Amino acid sequence: MALIEYVIYESSVGTLSLIAKGGRLVALEMTQEDEYKLARLMNVRYPQAARTEKPFNRVRLLLDRYLRGQKVDFDIPVDISAETPFTQKVLRVLQGIPYGEVRSYLWVGKQLGYEIAARAVGQAVKRNPIPIIIPCHRVIREDGTIGGFSQGVNIKRRLLAIEKVELPRPHR
Repeated sequence: MALIEYVIYESSVGTLSLIAKGGRLVALEMTQEDEYKLARLMNVRYPQAARTEKPFNRVRLLLDRYLRGQKVDFDIPVDISAETPFTQKVLRVLQGIPYGEVRSYLWVGKQLGYEIAARAVGQAVKRNPIPIIIPCHRVIREDGTIGGFSQGVNIKRRLLAIEKVELPRPHR
């Protein structure tokens, strides 16, 4: 059984928890809960896990730089093997969307050979366990509107603003 480690810390987008299994990042969770509530939740969810800082120093540094508006290459080893094969394929496509650019759910589906899979892609994007690092916030609707985000649309807007992405104004 692989060692599970985690860290919890405050950031400019809320309380972040990073969870790694066998040295590979398996989850990044954002919440507005305080660190103590989150720590109790982590102890219930991962009773055998070790809370530790050191293995997460690099990813924390990169996340902090990113949240301050610096272009970052998240060359962090991740493990998405717990996801369905379709979701894994979608997440791999997301990893290729460049910083400061957006793509549509339809575009992602077409990259996988599915011409009409925008809804299925949306569901897979919603299950992304490692937001920001796997940039699901860079996926928008075909009409240029923002679409949804598992962490809330305001966080998605903030992440896109950090990357200086300007979305078209919706027609009224």
